[in-house]
Amino acid sequence: MKRSLTTSACLIVLAWLGLSASTWGIVVWQSGPRAAPGHVKPAIYCTYFDGTKFFERGFLYAADDRMGYNRCPMWVPV
Repeated sequence: MKRSLTTSACLIVLAWLGLSASTWGIVVWQSGPRAAPGHVKPAIYCTYFDGTKFFERGFLYAADDRMGYNRCPMWVPV
């Protein structure tokens, strides 16, 4: 039990270090579609973590995923 806990903690620390050293962020959560300021179409707002801070990006929403996104991209550049 102690060995698996130590291994899990080491993997989490290594993943965090790798994310901190990269120029990418990973999605943490997303909002539902809501009105975007200055656009006719709704947008989804995605919160990302890059290892040091949280940041938010907005993407145009499209239910069919043709002219926008129906869910947040997993990775985005910072």
